[in-house]
Amino acid sequence: IWEHIKDNPPVLSDEDRSGEVFIAGVKILLDGAYSNATAWTNEPYPGTCDHGIRTTSPEDLADAAAWARANGVQLAVHAMGDAAIDAVLDEFADEEGWLGDLPSVRIEHSTLFSPEMIARVRDARMPIAVVSHTIFFFAEYKSYEQNLSPEQARIAYPIRSFHTELKHTALSSDAPATAHSDADNVFVSVQAAVDRRSWTGAILNPDESVTVAQALELYTSRAATCMALPGLGRIEEGYEASFVVLDKDIFTIPTDDICRVHVRETWVQGQREYVA
Repeated sequence: IWEHIKDNPPVLSDEDRSGEVFIAGVKILLDGAYSNATAWTNEPYPGTCDHGIRTTSPEDLADAAAWARANGVQLAVHAMGDAAIDAVLDEFADEEGWLGDLPSVRIEHSTLFSPEMIARVRDARMPIAVVSHTIFFFAEYKSYEQNLSPEQARIAYPIRSFHTELKHTALSSDAPATAHSDADNVFVSVQAAVDRRSWTGAILNPDESVTVAQALELYTSRAATCMALPGLGRIEEGYEASFVVLDKDIFTIPTDDICRVHVRETWVQGQREYVA
């Protein structure tokens, strides 16, 4: 996190940036969260004059990016609200990237994303990755119901549009940042991406649902495009043969049963490392 290193930023070596465990980048937290109405938004929260909070100065954002550029690593920016995401795009979309075809900047927890904002990412000069969630609206729907206007709800977590429009995009689970007991369960998030239904039974923006295959792709092969993860994300020749075996056929079971899928075996680089 930039806040932890900015007073004495290290110079990374090639060894720091390589190997099975490596330094991938630096992170900036640009706003808060919807669960406590602190995500930074263009429109105020319903019934208030409050737009949330910006938690990092423009100077720190620029300095963190300059350090990432100089050290050949990625800048990851926590930006949930549309004002925060706009600030990232205003800063970087027209700039030259520093990691070649890999995204130099990754937007984390992307929540309010209009079609116009998606087009800005798609057409940006710099490759930008967009990582989003479904666990938040699944687990914390009551907060979202309170804190999103109807117009904001229509552009909240547009997973299908991300999958269709963006090259570098992924789903993630973000444990333990939500209080839900299954926050790190990939299959809870996959189910929510497919049926867009919260634990309360409420449905959020159903037009942005995806298929099971698309949700899994966003956790695997598409996720591997969001940072330097060579050899991962696919099962095919030339890849490192890291995969899981599930206890159910996730493509044929009822949607309501996806959250009950479990990993039966884990294989890492062609070796079976775990058996349930």
